[in-house]
Amino acid sequence: MAAKTISFPKGRGHLTHNNREFICNNVVPERTSWNRTYIQESLKDAYEKCFGQALRDYNAAQKRKDRQKEDYLKEIENSGNKEKTFYENIVQIGKKADTPVTDENGVLTEEAKAAIGVLDRYAKTFQERNPNLYLFNCVMHLDEATPHLHIDYIPVAHGYKNGMKTRNSLTKAFQQMGFAKAVSRKQNETVAWQEREREYLTELCREQGIEIEVLGIQRDNLSLPEYKAAMREVEELEQQAVALDMQNVALGRQNDDLEQRTSELCGQMQEMEAHNDELVLQAQKLTDQIEEAETKEKAAKEILAKHDLRAETLKMISKEVTAKTKDMKSAAVPMTNLSAERNMSK
Repeated sequence: MAAKTISFPKGRGHLTHNNREFICNNVVPERTSWNRTYIQESLKDAYEKCFGQALRDYNAAQKRKDRQKEDYLKEIENSGNKEKTFYENIVQIGKKADTPVTDENGVLTEEAKAAIGVLDRYAKTFQERNPNLYLFNCVMHLDEATPHLHIDYIPVAHGYKNGMKTRNSLTKAFQQMGFAKAVSRKQNETVAWQEREREYLTELCREQGIEIEVLGIQRDNLSLPEYKAAMREVEELEQQAVALDMQNVALGRQNDDLEQRTSELCGQMQEMEAHNDELVLQAQKLTDQIEEAETKEKAAKEILAKHDLRAETLKMISKEVTAKTKDMKSAAVPMTNLSAERNMSK
């Protein structure tokens, strides 16, 4: 098996990506079920476990209510001291060229199996090795090019005299795990911790029969100071690679968002076209109804006109009958009087 590199860069901590709530273009969805989840806890719940009691104790000691802290997680999120709510490291053995997850037939490669063995053991021993780094999210991705871990942790430091007794502090957490205080930018607690973790990974790789190299140079050919210096160079290069990768992820996310928005707009246009067709049909129905109503109105007017003519005719006939009736009554009165006179003469 060819010599491989160990990658241990800082990650950006995109939990939605890590937990596959968001799928990037470099992910093979058919292999997502291969991924391994070691722990998956919400950041809010993790903060309650790490700092909940310390927050309650602090608030209980405050005589003034305005000095109490409501939410420690939000306090860290809004902190101006460049504090992070949590930190992430990505752990990878080998590269795409020498440690692909699958071969051309989609079968898990022997190189990947060996790397998975190392990563699995590393993930399961992380918390024991790092008691002041609370591991709340840890996943192994096998649905990308090369097997790798996303290690997400919260630094927990104890023993503060003022304020909360337990706080989020990466530097103090490392110091409480035995790492010496920083003497320079390249000789600090974080660098010392990373070197220790790399050395542990190197031992795990050797147990799996994986030979490790640094920048193309065999580890056995380097003195310890040279090896550590090379590790620092690797770390800087990996940070640059991670930054580029995160940019690609962001671009991929933007592209996915644009595709989704385009799809939504197309769907809206289809809905609008369907709605427009429906409006056209409704307009046609209304036109037909109006024409029908106009026809009925015209017929009704004709009927009314006929009735008006008949009414006028009846009115004239009535007047004539009334006039004749009056004439007949007028003629009847003299006849009545004549009859009465005849009866009296008798």
